Amino acid sequence: LLIYILYPLLKRFWNRLNKKGDAAPKPEKAARETRVPKRAKRPPPPERRPEPPPAPIAPAVPQRSPEAEFLEAARSQAQTLKQEATRLLGRAEMDPRLQRLVPSLRDDLLGRVEAIERSLVGRPTMSTIADDTTVLRGLALLLRHLQTMARQRSYGGSAFQADADKMADACYAPLLELARVQGLELRSSQPITVTGDWDLSIVPRFASTRVAPLRLPVGFENSLWRWPAIAHEVAHDFYYSLDGLEQSLHQRTGLPTEVEMPASSAELEGAWLRGLFGAWLPEIFADVFGTVTLGPAYVESMGRTFRNPGSPQHTAVILQDGRWMDEHPPARLRLFMATRVLHHLGRHNEANDLWERWESDHSGVRLYYLPLGGQWVGLADETLHSIASSVIDVLVQRSWPELEGFQLLNIPGFAYLHGEHAEVRRLMRSLARGETVNGDVRWIMAAAVLAAAAQPSLHDSILEAARRSIVGIGAERKVVGETERPSEPQSIAAQLVTSLRQPHALEEAIALGAALTPYRRPRWRRR
Repeated sequence: LLIYILYPLLKRFWNRLNKKGDAAPKPEKAARETRVPKRAKRPPPPERRPEPPPAPIAPAVPQRSPEAEFLEAARSQAQTLKQEATRLLGRAEMDPRLQRLVPSLRDDLLGRVEAIERSLVGRPTMSTIADDTTVLRGLALLLRHLQTMARQRSYGGSAFQADADKMADACYAPLLELARVQGLELRSSQPITVTGDWDLSIVPRFASTRVAPLRLPVGFENSLWRWPAIAHEVAHDFYYSLDGLEQSLHQRTGLPTEVEMPASSAELEGAWLRGLFGAWLPEIFADVFGTVTLGPAYVESMGRTFRNPGSPQHTAVILQDGRWMDEHPPARLRLFMATRVLHHLGRHNEANDLWERWESDHSGVRLYYLPLGGQWVGLADETLHSIASSVIDVLVQRSWPELEGFQLLNIPGFAYLHGEHAEVRRLMRSLARGETVNGDVRWIMAAAVLAAAAQPSLHDSILEAARRSIVGIGAERKVVGETERPSEPQSIAAQLVTSLRQPHALEEAIALGAALTPYRRPRWRRR
């Protein structure tokens, strides 16, 4: 009994002592304590690695000044431009179709880039760098235009552009020869055709180079009536390229350079009407140039381009540009002045026929119409025609101090006179038959225009024969009827294929064989 009573008391006393001393439980007792979760062991602390030595402090980079960065950008731009221009120049020197671009690439572009590179050596001032950068931007634009011209000549439409270049050269050649012999200074002397979505025009003194982009609209090559206009655009380039010609011509004729719209009809007196021709002088000069160069063909193409039988009054309207008069005279007045030039060339019958045909197509027009104060004011055509005749007489008959005293009709190889008309008449007959001809490009195109005017149904064949006769720059003439001698076939199959490609020769061989075969009387057999 004592054991059963005293043992639990002793055991409880013993447990209290163990709790006070935080003594660990015995292994046996710990094993008996079931379902008691064990504490997760802490991971060992990471080993402490020695810290790397501090990196050495780099010296501070000095900040570049804006002037230095601007200079470096200009040098880089010049270097890039030089590389691209050199690459294009190498192509142009090897390709006959691009020979026209060589002088501009070598002298006008690369020469200026090299001068800028020399200017950027050392420590140029900010103003010098800014000026050179502006010039580089202009040269980059010039390079893009030259690349476009090269691309068009190398791929699309190269044959047509070569023919148009040859036509422009033929119109310019007499004046260039006169300038070379007399020592005249021309700023630009090389029209280069480029096609695009624009009206027919030329850009004289383009980017201060000798290049004059002759911009032709799409489809220009498909109409004979457009080709003589190349002479008109070449005249514009010569007018603005010969140093002092524009200013001297205005002084010599006493005509102003600009004409302001009148305030009222009271100002429409003789002096103001004559001053109108000063605003029109560049276009009048170009029409005179074209007529003297191509003769009746130029006036024929002009009449077909400007004709408007449905609204004849529109051909006599004087246009304005804001408060200034437009530089283009009315179409009717332009045709009248062109026929006046034909009379000076001795082509009286052609001049009368062309003017009578124009008047019959545009009947009832006896006035020129000027917009003034919201109304149309009529100007008598006799007055304007009288002034126009006097201006044409001055331009054609008098000597030109700017051309070393030459008259337009006396410039060697320039005017369409009786000998040139006889040559054109001879070429007309061959072109009407679709034959390839030899001759000056101007007379070929003049003959083609007159032949198509006489036989409009043959327009396409005449145009094809004329273009085939031009032999554009970088191209070889392909004459109808001329065939290269083929090489001898190496096998019977090749001989058969060759014979099938020559149907005319095959027909001749069959006919010749039938003619040489002895006749044999046919024998009839019964089945």
